[in-house]
Order: sequence, then structure tokens, then C-alpha cells
Amino acid sequence: MKIRKLTTVAVLLALCVVGANVKLMGSIALDSFPAFLGALLFGPWVGAFLGAFGHLISSMLSGFPLTLPIHLIIAALMALCMGVFGFIRQRLGKSRWYSVLLADVCGYLINVPLDLLILYPIMHQAVIALFVPLTVATVANLVLTEVVYVALPQRIKSLSFLGVTR
Repeated sequence: MKIRKLTTVAVLLALCVVGANVKLMGSIALDSFPAFLGALLFGPWVGAFLGAFGHLISSMLSGFPLTLPIHLIIAALMALCMGVFGFIRQRLGKSRWYSVLLADVCGYLINVPLDLLILYPIMHQAVIALFVPLTVATVANLVLTEVVYVALPQRIKSLSFLGVTR
């Protein structure tokens, strides 16, 4: 791994920790923004790692309010979400409008309805209370990701700058 790529991933990891401290309506946080950005810059595997790490740090800082097993399930689903998001953007083009739309919609669908559907057998009706804050946080993370990605200089987006070889 080249030093620029390693440094950028380390900064994104640090941003996951910072985002974990920016809470929206309880324990929902802005911890997935760096993971979405990492999936855009480095692909689905790095994004998946950042998504799982970001969620575990966020839930740890909140004292694992939904219990550790549930947060491990959510971390796995976050990894899936970032992986799908990164895969779509990598395959269809990072800046094409349909790629942005499809990846964002899939990111939302995995991060909110699928998460809640999978957690329903464990948490029952309690998942209903999570719908609105999780939707707000997911949309905020996705919008922030797209705004920051558009604002990044082209040389930072370039694969050669980040040390990524394909």
C-alpha cells in the first residue's frame, strides 16, 4: 500500500471517530460519511472496512445502546452497504448522474429498510422508533459524501495520486 493511500485511509478512519461524536437524535451519528467517501476513492473493500469500523466506534462511544450482538450485525450491514455503494460507483462511473443516483438509493435501502427488516426479529417494534433518525442520518451522510466528493480537486480523485493501481 502506497504511503498516500495509507495516509488517506488513516485520515478517513480518524474522521469515522470524529463523525461518531456528531450525534443526530440519540445514538445515530455521522460516522458513515468517511466510509462512503472511502468507498468512492478506494473501492468497495476499503469502504466496507471503514463502514464497519465507523459503526463499531460510534456504538462503543455510546455504550453499545442496542447491545454488542446487535451492533455487530449492524456493522456487518454497514460493510455490505459500503461495499455495494463502492461497487456501483466503481462499475458505472463515479461522476455519472445515474451512478450517483443508483448508488445513493441502494445505500439508503440497505442502510435503513434492510437494516430494520433484519433487526425486526430481534428488536420487534423498537425498530420503528429508529426509522426517522436513521433516515435523517443516512441522507445527511450521503449528501455530505456527494458534496465533498464534488468539491475535491481532480488530482486528489485521481487514482495515481492515491496510489491505487488497477
